[in-house]
Amino acid sequence: MQPEFIFIASTAWLFILWFGSIALEATGMERRKARFQALSALTGTGFTTTEAEEVVNHPRRRLIASWLIFLGSVGIILFALLILVIIILGLRPSKPSSPEVLIFSALPTVALLVLYWIGVLDKLGTVIANWLKRSSYFTSDLSIKETVHRAGDYSIARLTIGRKAPEVGRKIGSTSLAKHKIAILAIERGDKTVAFPKAKETVRAGDHLLCYGETDKISKAVK
Repeated sequence: MQPEFIFIASTAWLFILWFGSIALEATGMERRKARFQALSALTGTGFTTTEAEEVVNHPRRRLIASWLIFLGSVGIILFALLILVIIILGLRPSKPSSPEVLIFSALPTVALLVLYWIGVLDKLGTVIANWLKRSSYFTSDLSIKETVHRAGDYSIARLTIGRKAPEVGRKIGSTSLAKHKIAILAIERGDKTVAFPKAKETVRAGDHLLCYGETDKISKAVK
């Protein structure tokens, strides 16, 4: 097998992993969790963590993870079939590729790794994720509840505000959360965080609200 094919396959694998994590993030999942779950799904390993419940119990995330699992499995099967064909047919390796061809084929893989290292892919991922969050496919019309921590009858929950959610455009003080006496500890808006927002702060589509209150009341507010 020629080295350039390995570089091409590596570039495609890294791109699928990167875009898969962005798709999961667009559904409201925190970035580090999204990356780990995308890697778990694509490689078929480590998908039995408690965080996987956030994927399994969410229709959009479950579909994204299913595609990543499918693509990862297809890649492994195709690679195994290729090796098997080479062994059965007794194919001999062709002439070594020229240094120019190897360098050219390795450039995309190296570029992706360098862009990730210097943070460019993070910034680009934020832009794409924010754009996808404005789509009704990735964020539902209603807020999506994720319980961050639960103690007794109280919970800290992270709510994702969909594009057509009734909270969009309203002041925090006039939302259903305020009516149920649920405290909003912070608003995650893109790469910025508004800590302890005031009642006059306006809720926007794609916002993530970190809330604290009684679990039952949070559920009622979401519904």
